[in-house]
Formats: sequence, C-alpha cells, structure tokens
Amino acid sequence: REGGGYNYYGEDLREKLKENCEISAADGGDEKKRRIEMGPALSEFILMERLFPPQQIAVLSRDGRVEGTGPSVSELGCFGAIVASGEGEVVHNEYAGFLLRTKFEGVDEGGVASGFATLSSPYLC
Repeated sequence: REGGGYNYYGEDLREKLKENCEISAADGGDEKKRRIEMGPALSEFILMERLFPPQQIAVLSRDGRVEGTGPSVSELGCFGAIVASGEGEVVHNEYAGFLLRTKFEGVDEGGVASGFATLSSPYLC
C-alpha cells in the first residue's frame, strides 16, 4: 500500500507472524516436522526479501523547500495494468509506467504521500 505504515521488519515481522500463525505437529505426530497454518489476517500481506540498495548523498526537497540532505536510497517501482473478463480471460496486460522515490537511509517506510520519501527522476550515467 502506498503511504507507508504497513511494513514489518526484524523483530516486528517476527511478532506479526507469531501472532497470526498456528504451529502444530505434522500428520503422523512426528515432532521434528511441523505444520504452520497462517491466520486470515496475513492474507493482505506479501512476504518479500528485503533489499538494501546502494546509498548516495542527496538533497531531498518537497514543494520547493529542502527537506534535508544526507545518505539516501532510491526505489524504482514499475507498474502494469491488467484487465480481465468475468471468465478470467486477460483482455489487456501492459506496462503502465514507473515511480522513482528517494528517502533517507535508515527510513523503513517509503510512502511519498505520507512524507517518508520524495519523487525522483532517474539519472543514467
């Protein structure tokens, strides 16, 4: 979700999973094999590997004012648009653009609208 506040890392992720998963012995009672059942509250989340992009020094500005300067990271998001019929036939599936946002290093959230990041333009060397 855009806006931030919906990401879990480290100990927070561990706690979120612990609160919403049930662990039991696998069928047959083998204690070495466990079965994990995820609760319905986790269905809105996606578990992903955390990436650590290279840092660069940046001046971040918003509405013509400097927000600050310092080490930052940029995140490139590519978007697609898909339209399907009621029967599941894909009618349209195309690339729909990108968003490059930059935030200060150490900021876990990334929402532009919530003020955690600023929009950027790619600079290709």
